[in-house]
Amino acid sequence: MNHQTEIELKFLVPLAARAPLLLEMARGAATLQPKMLVARYLDTPDRRLARDGLAWRLRRENGRWVQTLKAAGKHLLERFEHDVIRPDSSPDPAAHAGTPAGDRLLSLLGSAQADGVMPIVRVQTDVRRSVRLMRLRGAVVEVAFDEGRLLAAGTSQRIREIEFELKSGSITAMLALAERWRKRFGLVYDPRSKSERGDRLADDSPFPAVRKAAVPTYSRGATSAAAFGAVLDECLAQITRNALGLSEGDPACRVEHVHQLRVGIRRLRSALRSFDDWVCMPPPGLLDDTRALFAALGQSRDSDVMDSGVVAELAHAGAPPLNLRPVATGAAVSATLHSAGVQKICLAWIAWHSAQTQQAGARIERLTGATPRAATPAVAVPDITLEAAALAHQQAARMQPRQLRRGAEKRLRKWHARIAADLADFDSLDDASLHALRKRVKRQRYAVEFFSPLLRARQTRRYLRVLTELQDRMGVLNDLFVARARYQALLAVDAAAWFALGWLAARLAQARSHAMPALAKLAKTEPPGA
Repeated sequence: MNHQTEIELKFLVPLAARAPLLLEMARGAATLQPKMLVARYLDTPDRRLARDGLAWRLRRENGRWVQTLKAAGKHLLERFEHDVIRPDSSPDPAAHAGTPAGDRLLSLLGSAQADGVMPIVRVQTDVRRSVRLMRLRGAVVEVAFDEGRLLAAGTSQRIREIEFELKSGSITAMLALAERWRKRFGLVYDPRSKSERGDRLADDSPFPAVRKAAVPTYSRGATSAAAFGAVLDECLAQITRNALGLSEGDPACRVEHVHQLRVGIRRLRSALRSFDDWVCMPPPGLLDDTRALFAALGQSRDSDVMDSGVVAELAHAGAPPLNLRPVATGAAVSATLHSAGVQKICLAWIAWHSAQTQQAGARIERLTGATPRAATPAVAVPDITLEAAALAHQQAARMQPRQLRRGAEKRLRKWHARIAADLADFDSLDDASLHALRKRVKRQRYAVEFFSPLLRARQTRRYLRVLTELQDRMGVLNDLFVARARYQALLAVDAAAWFALGWLAARLAQARSHAMPALAKLAKTEPPGA
């Protein structure tokens, strides 16, 4: 038996990059090891393992069967893996007993058996793997290039991907190598595993899913560093999976991928505000690039809102047709955004985040014996892993669990009071003030979700219901402001825009009247305590 924690990154390989990438792989001919791998992924028909984040596999490699159980690790790049040699292709879940993931597997299969449900082969893969072991300055990295097919539910999907796995040394060196290859070959970061891709294919959903926000999970006894790490994991999961959707997703869903990618970035920025002074912050260059991406996505999102909302409502109200100036939609702008640096920024955040986790820092110390050194504020792959790990550890020592709970409660009450203060002057707030209020409401909602493992559950649910209602009503106001600005710009060339502006004035008054009671209700609602 062998179990370990892997640190790895995986990328999709464009067809045009296949030949030059194979040439690069062959440069390490002394360590190139072609393998034919046939794998079977098991789960119950109702997906109990997939829903719990487990991947259970039997794979034939080098003439023998290896049974593997995989589960998420403690941070974004980590995967728990437990391997067992099998005499044949028959599965044995008890072989993983004694590991946390193995015990979860046995529990899930036990409950399934009690329900009369047995595990089946849901997904199969047939790939040719080329492996190159690269010895870098400060690290040993295994680079594996897989080509083949993914088969599920009578259909198949191409596999052409490359994986970078840290065998020893500095995670920074591995990330720098991955970034060089990403730029050179146009690789696309893919956070999904083969089992996850196969699971969707088995459900007749071959494209990457739209990833919406979820509430992070961590212990009530977490330090600030541990809580922040879990929050960053959640934010980056939403960002990276929707970034993948821009290039590989269903064209019909790309507008939603753009929207959810933008939500993920906004939540990430809110997370930095929520934990400000309690953990170390990212380099300014990374923040600047992220703001620029957010703004570009915002232009696309505003156009999508107009086309699917206000324009349709105006037509229904009998508005004369307008010759609207064309604005790129989310689907059309996705390729531009992708080539302009979505992937670069995603990888930069992954690199920085890996430095914030205590386990990553401990792994670096264990494998290299290195000591912290000065930070280099590079944006593509920030070479700050060791320094940031040390800083995160220092911050965690200052912000212990009880301090974090008190700090979170105090911060939420302060931000709540600032929102409630706008109630008295709500009728006189101008557009800019209403926009600022909307941003504060969003930040408060995200902060409550980020801190929810520390807060009283019943209070949190009640407060979030009221907060979400206000956010929705403020969102309607914002969409109408965006539409009004667009139609005001058309007045000089099309008098029909006056109809739209008159209709928008009435809608804005109505939206204001709906938002004010929601703000009053929130002002009377006590924010949750720890």
